[in-house]
Amino acid sequence: MSLPGVTITETDGALGVLPASEGKLLALIGTSTAGPVNTPATYGRSSDIVATFGAGPLVEAAATSIDRYGKPVVVVRSGNTVAGTVTEVVSDADGTSVVTLHASPTPSDDFDLAVKFIVGGTRGVAGATYQTSADGGRTWGPVTALGTGVAITIAGAGGVQFDLAAGTFVAGDLHTARATAPNFNGAELLSALDALAASTVSWGIVEIAGPIDASTFDNVETKFSGLFNSKKYRAWIGHVRMPNIGESEATYLGAMSAAFASKATKFGALCAGACKHTSSVSGRKYRRPISHAVAAFQASVSEEIDIADVNLGSLPGVSIRDINGNPDEHDEALNPGLDDARFLTLRTHEGYEGVYITRPRLLAASGSDFDIIPRRLVLNLADEALAIYMLKRLHRPIIVAKATGKILESEARDIEAGAKAVMRARLMSKPKASDIDFVLSRVDNLLTTKTLNGDAFVLPLAYPEFINLKVGYTNPALLIQAV
Repeated sequence: MSLPGVTITETDGALGVLPASEGKLLALIGTSTAGPVNTPATYGRSSDIVATFGAGPLVEAAATSIDRYGKPVVVVRSGNTVAGTVTEVVSDADGTSVVTLHASPTPSDDFDLAVKFIVGGTRGVAGATYQTSADGGRTWGPVTALGTGVAITIAGAGGVQFDLAAGTFVAGDLHTARATAPNFNGAELLSALDALAASTVSWGIVEIAGPIDASTFDNVETKFSGLFNSKKYRAWIGHVRMPNIGESEATYLGAMSAAFASKATKFGALCAGACKHTSSVSGRKYRRPISHAVAAFQASVSEEIDIADVNLGSLPGVSIRDINGNPDEHDEALNPGLDDARFLTLRTHEGYEGVYITRPRLLAASGSDFDIIPRRLVLNLADEALAIYMLKRLHRPIIVAKATGKILESEARDIEAGAKAVMRARLMSKPKASDIDFVLSRVDNLLTTKTLNGDAFVLPLAYPEFINLKVGYTNPALLIQAV
């Protein structure tokens, strides 16, 4: 006979202790003019990024995130086999000197280059002065004497040079060209992604800061599918090429739709269009991919937030109109189509100042549950919490029922309680979902297969995208009053 006494039984898993994944950082992959290649590192100051990596898309995107939102970032410099390019010089000039692009230009980023003569003169004879711009004339450098020089280097553009043929210059002569940043090839992007995946630094989203084509898209999709299968639940944001000079909205839409019509992913958002974006490095407003602004914004908010919400405010430092208020970059509100083609775009709202996100779209297949970024990020949290909790149940003894050989009901309920606890702690405290549930199978032949099966359910938050109202006049004098 047992003695009278008090029995205490400890339970485990009921608190839903979170795995060490809170506060995941934004990671960035792209090209730059300096720094180690394929070596992930965390930075909290944009000045340190500039000192290490020089200039380029990687530097601009990383500095934006740090300076706009005050969060550290993980930076990975990729290879840059794809050389930057510059279009032919377009001249609006009365002078006779023909201005051309110097051989083998080496732009460090995307630039709208310009040279403007302030005082005219003759090549080889001192007297002429000029200014240069790398942002399409929104800001100009100091007035500089040409002297007897025969070429002009565009300041801040990575060494791009305009050659001056014999002849004259007239005050007001303007010469322009557009530069495209160096880029990674498919193998280099994969190497950078491999390095990031192998890093122990906690990151949740990576911005791929270089244009993605149909081929490199396949590389990215393969890599993120592999990460998912390795229980690394991540997401990515990238961009397609920006519209070319003179390319119409219809032509750009057709080209991007054709290139990606057969592509789909549950892990990534592909941005389209361009914007003027104030650089955290130089303070100038350059023409940039919209992903620089989108990725930093997304990484600054909680996973369940739809960043199209106007209550969050407009995108800081971003414009898609010229100084006169006329649209000069893609505005989905004025030229719809790219959003329907599953690209993430920017738009304006009547009555609101600034630029906003149309929808935080993923490039998911039609009918997919993963239509917007929050759907991916919230389920990533559930996936990770369950994977880490269930790891603690591996190899742990389980009592089976004497009559059936299947899991004992009390054991099944214990596992379910633990799974629900970690899901609830991860998703419901804020909340990031409407509800959660977890059901463990009771019919698994554990003694033979050594395999448990379960189903986790996340009831997501709803995000209204359409509100229909009826508005009209009313006249109280015509209302029938009760006697």
